[in-house]
Order: sequence, then C-alpha cells, then structure tokens
Amino acid sequence: MKNEIRTYLTNNRASSEAGQFDDQESLLEAGVIDSMAMVDLIAHLEKTYSITIDEDDMVPENFDSVEAIVTYVTGKQG
Repeated sequence: MKNEIRTYLTNNRASSEAGQFDDQESLLEAGVIDSMAMVDLIAHLEKTYSITIDEDDMVPENFDSVEAIVTYVTGKQG
C-alpha cells in the first residue's frame, strides 16, 4: 500500500517543483499536495481501497504524510 500511495503522489504532484519526500514528511509543506490535489487523492484512495472517507476525517492529521495516509486507510479497511 505504501508504495502504491507514494507512486500515486509522485505521479500526481501539485507542483512540478516538489522534490523527493519521505514517508513522515508533510506532503503539504513539501508542495506534493495542495487542496485540489487532496480532493483527487481522496477520490483515488476511495476507489483504490474500496473505502468511504467521511468529511469529518478530511483533516491534515490523516493525509499530511504517506505514513498518516497508510495508517488511516488501514484503519478504514478494518
């Protein structure tokens, strides 16, 4: 899952100037995602992992790093 998410983020960066990022790094601060890219990421996660992401869960703590995304999606999958 982690590799798939990293690949998606790398291929769909919000900014072409965003450099490499590690799994704990803030994707927002690194310029990898912005608010529009976040919407696309959430749609991708819902489709790819057959989950529904509640509006209340759309907070930076759940989506600001690869690690946070993996933890969140894993929790949603049960």
